[in-house]
Amino acid sequence: MYDVIILGAGASGLFCASRLKNKKVLILEGNTKPGLKLLASGGGLCNFYNADLSYKDYQSRNPRFCISALSSHRLEDFKIFLKEHKVNFTQRPDGKLFASSSKAVLDALLAALPSTAEMRLACKFEKALKKENIFEVSAGGAVFKAANLVCALGGPSYPALGASAAAYALAESFGHAIIPPYPALCGIVFTGPLKERFADTAGISLEAELSCGKNKFGGGLLFTHDGLSGPALFQLSLYGIKGKEIKINFAPKTDIAAFIRENKNGAKNISSILEELLPARLVKALLNGFDKKSADLNKKEIQLLALLFNSFGFTVQKLTGYQKAEITAGGISVEEISSKTMESKKTQGLYFTGECLDVSGKLGGYNLAWAWASAAAAAKDIFSK
Repeated sequence: MYDVIILGAGASGLFCASRLKNKKVLILEGNTKPGLKLLASGGGLCNFYNADLSYKDYQSRNPRFCISALSSHRLEDFKIFLKEHKVNFTQRPDGKLFASSSKAVLDALLAALPSTAEMRLACKFEKALKKENIFEVSAGGAVFKAANLVCALGGPSYPALGASAAAYALAESFGHAIIPPYPALCGIVFTGPLKERFADTAGISLEAELSCGKNKFGGGLLFTHDGLSGPALFQLSLYGIKGKEIKINFAPKTDIAAFIRENKNGAKNISSILEELLPARLVKALLNGFDKKSADLNKKEIQLLALLFNSFGFTVQKLTGYQKAEITAGGISVEEISSKTMESKKTQGLYFTGECLDVSGKLGGYNLAWAWASAAAAAKDIFSK
């Protein structure tokens, strides 16, 4: 019999457990090691927060839901935690904060676990019931009991690291609605004519501006062997782009129409002029067989070229998917979750934290910030009971 059972030994689950001093805590983890996804974050450096953080950096059906938790546990609070455990960190000019290593953060979380906490690895969650105010949790072929249950199982992104949709099944079993999940902070896979058109562009990287509806992001864009990747695209993917038209400005600082008019002369083909701005292989792919003496271009052709390079549009047919998505957007609806405590409004003593909720942050430390804040909110409420 435990005071608290925490499902998942990731960032959110471990941080929640670390704040439950003197509580009898059981952490159940399906992997053979804790914190695998945390170890992979930030390229092994762990981008654990962003100094420029607002609720507007999160995508949710209820965009203001995260305000209470984020304001109750701030960057300075987590800095104190890192300093207590002698974890060095730096802040970059763009506001991103990185630890000396992801392993250092994981080691700090493990060191902070109370002596009353127990962890069982390779103990995969199966189901949970509540009988007479006690949760009965089946995992790893055994049954464990507790007065409180915290679900910190995350979403299905990166199944190679043990991720699954188990949190959604648990939430549904207690009557919670699920906002349709989708892979986010991920790339695009080209299909059909686009795949053929950009077959020779792998490895090209540039600064671009991408938009989909009202959402627009500028930053790095990378052509891969099968599509597109890079920070600008990752940010846009947070808002659900599959099946929608996106537009790419490959030269956001240049008015292509004006550039062509200023530089055209009888000796140069249009491809040669545009290669002064962009990589030759990309210019060739965008022109798609079209080329002629720049002096021979008419007004209509110049405008079409401007659209091609400043507003190249296509409908997204395929994403890289959960296998490569950094997070899962959507998830457990927050309409029946307390924004102050993360406790279910349907079932007393049941809490949901981190990625499994319909709160998804932009690239740059926002999602780990949410993991810490939501875990702290749940732990504070449990501790006060």
